[in-house]
Amino acid sequence: MLSRIAESLFWIGRYIERAEATARFLDVHLRLLVEDPWTSEPDACGDLLSLMGVQSDEPSRDELIRLLSDDPASPASIVSCWRYARDNARRAREVIPSEVWEVINTTWHQVPVDRRDRRISFFEWARGRSALFSGTARGSMVHDDGWQFLIMGRHLEQADMTSRLVAASTLVETNPWPAVLRGCGAHDAFLRMYRGVQADREVAEFLLLDQRFPRSIMYGLDGVERSLEMITPARHTAAGRRHEAHDALQLIGKMRAELTYTPMPEILEQLNERMADVQSTCDAATKIISSSFFSVDDLTAWTTEGTR
Repeated sequence: MLSRIAESLFWIGRYIERAEATARFLDVHLRLLVEDPWTSEPDACGDLLSLMGVQSDEPSRDELIRLLSDDPASPASIVSCWRYARDNARRAREVIPSEVWEVINTTWHQVPVDRRDRRISFFEWARGRSALFSGTARGSMVHDDGWQFLIMGRHLEQADMTSRLVAASTLVETNPWPAVLRGCGAHDAFLRMYRGVQADREVAEFLLLDQRFPRSIMYGLDGVERSLEMITPARHTAAGRRHEAHDALQLIGKMRAELTYTPMPEILEQLNERMADVQSTCDAATKIISSSFFSVDDLTAWTTEGTR
């Protein structure tokens, strides 16, 4: 597969997953700000923006929404994510089914212009459009190497964004876990699995380690590993040299092992640091994947801002 097409598919997956996860992130934490009147709004909004890799001199609720939702000049906003996804889809039109292109193109052109009075409905709309893309792509694309790059991007972004949502739970004083579960679309699934118990340990185990839930960190890391194994050439080339992509497999495998075998009380005590490790692993794996499979002659041609 041409490296430019593989790269486009990879970033389509990442940007659309980022748009959905950002909508979930905002929905959860705007509700938490309302429910926790003792939280300082500037401090909380500044911490949330920093967690998403965005800096603001005057953090506020409106500034949080502008930078992560509405502002086309902010690389982290939902609007920008869909624009970048569309730009990459245009570059890969020769391999993307028309139904998939229509979902991406229509979403970009239908982005609501005035969202001030209907922010929650906009977040729901953004999540719905991402789900529509996912279902359309799964049902119409050939599940070849191109598909593996697409879902590998989605799984990487999903693991990264879930780690941010979990880390953000430490920024409020009231019990944040029910809201975090709802933000991951995990509330009902968790209640069925744990029969209503919402202790810190059980929620953390579910969101970090449950390999059956598609928005858990472990599920995302497993998905990246499976896709990498399918598209990575043999461990050694004919000349006996090791393929660089196996470094990404090692990073992902190491992160999976650390999450699996570290006692949960220890993870909870160092939750921010552990989630930062997940984000660093995803960022490092992205760089290795880019250098292994994609053309790096013109780095400025791509919007691949860091996730930290």
